[in-house]
Amino acid sequence: MGRLTLNILLSFAQFEREIIGERTRDKLSAARRKGKWIGGWPVLGYDIHNGRLVVNSQEAEQVREIYRIAAEASSLETVVKVCAARAYQAKCWTTQKGTVHPARPFHRMTLRLLLSNVLYTGSVSHKGTVYHGEHDRIVDQQLWEQVNRQLQLRSTAQRGKAQVR
Repeated sequence: MGRLTLNILLSFAQFEREIIGERTRDKLSAARRKGKWIGGWPVLGYDIHNGRLVVNSQEAEQVREIYRIAAEASSLETVVKVCAARAYQAKCWTTQKGTVHPARPFHRMTLRLLLSNVLYTGSVSHKGTVYHGEHDRIVDQQLWEQVNRQLQLRSTAQRGKAQVR
């Protein structure tokens, strides 16, 4: 009788955990569909104020310049070199617990992530769908699309080539 009661209680506890997880996922999905930024690492060009993304004008100008460089560059490696020459770095930020994440120079992957981030167009992405965000845009939609088309073409051209190290 005791084991039966214990198994019933454990089944209800597991059911309750599953329901809570489902509700949490639904709430986050609904927030994304409304265009809200739901957290994560802050991106270069934005600061977080009361849980919302607010444009940091100094960083935003750097992001716009990186996009202009990428639009004119022949390769991502060229963009990395120009950013290094201009001493551009990724965002420096501090967690709520006080852990400092220092600014670091851009590498190919960090630049690719920055250049392909739809947040800069004033939108948010959720499960492959892009929604209009409640934050201001930093980069014009046409420039963003141009840079991402070039990134896609370059990655397709590089596929299958031997890596030189």
